[in-house]
Amino acid sequence: MKFLKTIKVKEFKEILESVPILRNEEEKVDIEESFNRIISRDVISEINVPHFRKSRMDGYACIAENTFGAEEDNFIELELIEVIQAGDIPQKSLIKGQCSYVATGAAIPENANSVVMVEFTEKEGNSILISKAVTPGTYIIEIGHDIKEKSIIVKKESLVDLATMGILASAGSKEVWVFKQPKVSLLSTGNEIVSQDVKNLEIGKIYDVNSVVLKRAIENTGVLVNYLGIINDDYEELKSALDKALEISDIVILSGGTSKGEGDLGPQVLGKYDDIEIMVHGVKIKPGKPIIFTKLKKKIIFILPGYPTSALSCFYVFIDNFLRRLSGYPLKDRFSKKFELGERIYSTVGRHEFKAVKIKEENGNKKIFPIKTGSEAMSTIFLADGYIEIEELESVLERGDTRRVYFF
Repeated sequence: MKFLKTIKVKEFKEILESVPILRNEEEKVDIEESFNRIISRDVISEINVPHFRKSRMDGYACIAENTFGAEEDNFIELELIEVIQAGDIPQKSLIKGQCSYVATGAAIPENANSVVMVEFTEKEGNSILISKAVTPGTYIIEIGHDIKEKSIIVKKESLVDLATMGILASAGSKEVWVFKQPKVSLLSTGNEIVSQDVKNLEIGKIYDVNSVVLKRAIENTGVLVNYLGIINDDYEELKSALDKALEISDIVILSGGTSKGEGDLGPQVLGKYDDIEIMVHGVKIKPGKPIIFTKLKKKIIFILPGYPTSALSCFYVFIDNFLRRLSGYPLKDRFSKKFELGERIYSTVGRHEFKAVKIKEENGNKKIFPIKTGSEAMSTIFLADGYIEIEELESVLERGDTRRVYFF
């Protein structure tokens, strides 16, 4: 067992990246509920989109050959036989010398093969004077232009974004098959922790911060969260809660009880499980050294430090992307940006540091400034816009250096 044998941040990330992604179970959901879900089967369109020929512009549907020779000083006259608005069904077919008015998106009448824009026409009663010739196909959207019937419109393993929802809706898809979301159980541990329902805070007690912020952070990765409440530092109570969490979820995240101190029961409880594999107990990171990562058959358990800033730093640096990989969400690097440092930042050599920072404007440029409070203060995260990572052997980051900021 790797109790407090610290490893490097890079090693831990590599261990997490090596965990296989298993997406087996699936479910059918309404398209309205499919946003940010992973498609579990290729989606095949049952219709052509559009399923009728329609106009790209407001104008006059006609037989293109009837307009040949039309110019600004040589109008060609066509007979207007019908007005077709969007949603109307054309009632008349065209013959030589005739045209029908069509609104943008309206159906094209039979025998028409082009549309003359309104801007190149003049109307005199039922006569339309054409001042510009068109060729066959001009301003006509053909059947199946967007989607062909029986074609794959969304491939398996695709993440459903707003554009995907739009194309599914346009093909008439009401429901879609998606992979079930990974389930995470969240617990807060510690005799000193109480919920916000407690009005009179006793000496030695503190409000539960981790469950509030971690629950939302976990939800932002695309997984389902079961919050199982505050667990006292009692062996039997913790073991019972962990048993339940493992039964109902794929991943368990606890905050508190990660060190090897007398009151930290996490390692003691984990040691009682058969087939438990404690992969990591301690990472060279500041804040958040005593993080625990274990595997129990197909289940995974993380135990985070108790300090809110330490817990969140470990979550963002390690668990955030891990959960995103499982759910299919975009990795957090997508929500990051590089800035210059606005002042010198010092770091402890030998520990990979998660540094909360604020983005401030200086002389018209946005720059990085460190938050001065430490991991013991919740205000550290409250005041920060995001964080930077400082490598293990870096002791000083100079003003003007460029760093990537990962936003909360």
